[in-house]
Amino acid sequence: MQIIPSPLFFKNMNAESPSAILNTGEPELPSGAAASGPTSSIICLKPAHPSGNTLPSIHGGNVLLADRTLAAPRELVTGLLHGGTKGVLGGSSKAGKTWLLLDLAVSIATGTPFLKWPTIAGRVLFINLEILLVFIKERLQEITARKGLTDVGNLDFLNLRGQGADFETLLEQIIERIKGERYALIILDPLFKLMVGMSENTAGSVGVLCHQIEQLIEKTGAAVVYAHHFTKGNAAKKKAMDRLIGSGVFARDADTIITFTEHVADGCYVLETTLRNFPPQPPFVVQWNFPIFVERPDLDPADLMRGDNDQDDRAPLLALLDEGPLTTGQWLAVAEAEGYSRPTFFRKKKQLLATKQVALDEKSETWSRVGQNSLKSQVSRVETETPETGEARTICPTNESSPVTPPPTSATPGPEHGTSEAEIKTKDPS
Repeated sequence: MQIIPSPLFFKNMNAESPSAILNTGEPELPSGAAASGPTSSIICLKPAHPSGNTLPSIHGGNVLLADRTLAAPRELVTGLLHGGTKGVLGGSSKAGKTWLLLDLAVSIATGTPFLKWPTIAGRVLFINLEILLVFIKERLQEITARKGLTDVGNLDFLNLRGQGADFETLLEQIIERIKGERYALIILDPLFKLMVGMSENTAGSVGVLCHQIEQLIEKTGAAVVYAHHFTKGNAAKKKAMDRLIGSGVFARDADTIITFTEHVADGCYVLETTLRNFPPQPPFVVQWNFPIFVERPDLDPADLMRGDNDQDDRAPLLALLDEGPLTTGQWLAVAEAEGYSRPTFFRKKKQLLATKQVALDEKSETWSRVGQNSLKSQVSRVETETPETGEARTICPTNESSPVTPPPTSATPGPEHGTSEAEIKTKDPS
């Protein structure tokens, strides 16, 4: 038997019928007398370009290097942001992200510098999802007056505050509304308002959102920049791109990341950039000088606001119990929504136990802050470890005169940093 390959298919030379030549994507098995012959010689290869395939062509390396027609999109902000790319501005809540994005919008709309970077003039659409339009107007008046500008005809606003639709639905309407407008930049402020029914901590949900933003870019040709917030706690202890709350997809997806972290000087922030398509740039310090931020070259960007005490990192986790007792599962769920990873949650919870800042009510299996409820009215437990042996012991503060009773020998801390498997399984993870 001989098998001769053709460009798209293989042909069984033992077959007498022309129908044995495979012209579809499915193998054709022989029948009758031919069925007793070998069938392994029938090999199917689907056409390289089936009907309806819309994938782009494959570029060879030499062809790509010789292509003189390819050119980088124009730099809307020199050294910082290309047209047709994605950027994210991350910072703490109420740090002034919207003010900074409005400054960016005005700068590109007028071709004036943004902070220390030159810009190229282009049309800008600011999609506002959070602030009443009257206050957007007031902020715009303040910024243009401060910068001495009178014409912002290249800047448009789309006010979507209060719109309850998900982003997929809004996206179709936005693209239809701005068709033919040729915006150079579209700003989404803030991003979490577009995540109705989605989780910031789930890579799948964030991936879908990032793909939808790409569709906005592809349909309009504009760069898209959006505002996102930091996790709670001390941001200075994390790498710049890891300070954004939720899934790491946010940081991995963006072409330009600008982080806005507190400096030790009052009203000052360290501005750091993570750039995919530009050379790295050194961080620098800006100061809030209403209504804009101005550069402070005299300040050292290494002087981030740092909490040397680990209590600074535990405080946000402890604060989640302020509204009332939570089961382990409930506490973990709200902690993850605030940006804590599962291992960090259990490590910090163990520290809170060791420092006697939380107690467990064994009857309801809920955690509360020590002193939040009367511990004399409930059976509570604080777990600590004996430095010499590392063994766990239980303190029951129900009766101050009650002796400390050690747990059974089998009661050892579970794999989740001091929490038993049974404790986790019996709690509502919602």
